[in-house]
Amino acid sequence: MRFLFLMFEGKSMAHTNHNPRQCGFTLVEIAIVLVIVGLVLGGVLKGQEMIRGAKVKNVNNDAQNIISAVTTYKDRYGAMPGDDSVSTIAVAAGVAGDGDGQLEDGENGAFWAHLRRAGLMKGTGNLSPSHSFGGLVRVDQNPHANAQGNFICFTDMPGDVADIVDRQFDDGIANQGAIQSSDDPTYVIDGTTNYDLCYRL
Repeated sequence: MRFLFLMFEGKSMAHTNHNPRQCGFTLVEIAIVLVIVGLVLGGVLKGQEMIRGAKVKNVNNDAQNIISAVTTYKDRYGAMPGDDSVSTIAVAAGVAGDGDGQLEDGENGAFWAHLRRAGLMKGTGNLSPSHSFGGLVRVDQNPHANAQGNFICFTDMPGDVADIVDRQFDDGIANQGAIQSSDDPTYVIDGTTNYDLCYRL
C-alpha cells in the first residue's frame, strides 16, 4: 500500500511539472479591454451630454408653451391670467388677481389656477410646476432693475445652463432681451451660481 501511494504521488508531481500553466493577460487582451472601457465611458459621457441638451430644450419649450397659453388666455378673457379679477375662469378657480395688469408675486398661485382652469395647462390647483433642472416656474414682476414688466421665471437654474439657454434662444446677455436673469450682463459659470432665468410675457 505504501509503495502504491508513493508511486501515485510521484506520478502526480510529474504531471504537474510537465504541464506548467501561464497566468495573466497578453498585451492584446489588455488592449481590447481598454478599448471596450473607453467605448463604454465615451457612450456614457455622450449620453449625459444628450440628456443635458434635451433638458435645455425642455426649458425653452416649456417657456414658449406658457407664453402661448398666456396669449390665448388674454385673447379669450381680456385679462392676464393671475391678474384676472372678473372673468368666469377667475371666479371658478376660486382665486383672483387685483386687475392692475401686473403679475405681483402674490398672484403666482392665481396665474397657474387660471391657466389650468381654462384648459391651457395640464394639472389642477395653484401650485407652481417644476422645470427640468429641479427648480420651480414662477411669475414675477420686474425681476431686476433692467427687467421691467411681467416675466415667467425658471428658478435655481445653473449658471452654465442659463447661459446656454440665453445664447441659443435670445442674445446671450444676462440683463437684456426677451430672456434675462441678472443686472450683470454676464453669467457666472462656476458650478455653484444659480439664476432665476426669466422670459418676458
